[in-house]
Amino acid sequence: MTFSMSLETFLAFVVAMSLLSLTPGPGFLAVVARSLGGGLMSGFATILGLILGDILFLILAIVGLSALAAAMGEFFLVVKILGAGYLIWLGIMTWRARISPPPAGVAMHKADFHRSFALGFVVTLGNPKTILFYSALVPTFIDMAALTLGDVALLSLVVALVSLVVLGAYAFLATRAGRSIKSPRAFRWLNRATGGLLVGAGVAVATR
Repeated sequence: MTFSMSLETFLAFVVAMSLLSLTPGPGFLAVVARSLGGGLMSGFATILGLILGDILFLILAIVGLSALAAAMGEFFLVVKILGAGYLIWLGIMTWRARISPPPAGVAMHKADFHRSFALGFVVTLGNPKTILFYSALVPTFIDMAALTLGDVALLSLVVALVSLVVLGAYAFLATRAGRSIKSPRAFRWLNRATGGLLVGAGVAVATR
């Protein structure tokens, strides 16, 4: 497997990707909300969905399909609206629910994993910041036409690792905060906080 990127270019992408992950946005809100309400595995399932969306946009930019992605603006607009609506609906349902975080050590149901994964993926598809990052910013310092298969694999690995480390830390902290809550009244406020984060993520997706 061959590589064409210079070390400087590689490090520039790592820094740019780190800044993208550190910047609060719909993805951050979704990860924190799912971690608060469903535990660490729900948070990580959401992160995996976000990563899949990131890698999809990265590959579109690499193979020169940015113009196609731009031409599919109406499709992404529909995804954006549906994703925002789903986030807001989920937030309202969570706000009204009377649930507590699952106890540590309990396996997550497949449906919960799939729901959290899909949530992360849809949030990425509907986030203009992510689209602009891969279609406009990254090509300014990476020659997409010169990338080899090894480069693509390396960049995808960076996307996955940076997202797992940065967003994983948020997920871990949010889960710890959720586990520390014991009283029924506190659980109600936890649900409201989680629901508010999800609604906020939906509004962020809809208005960007």
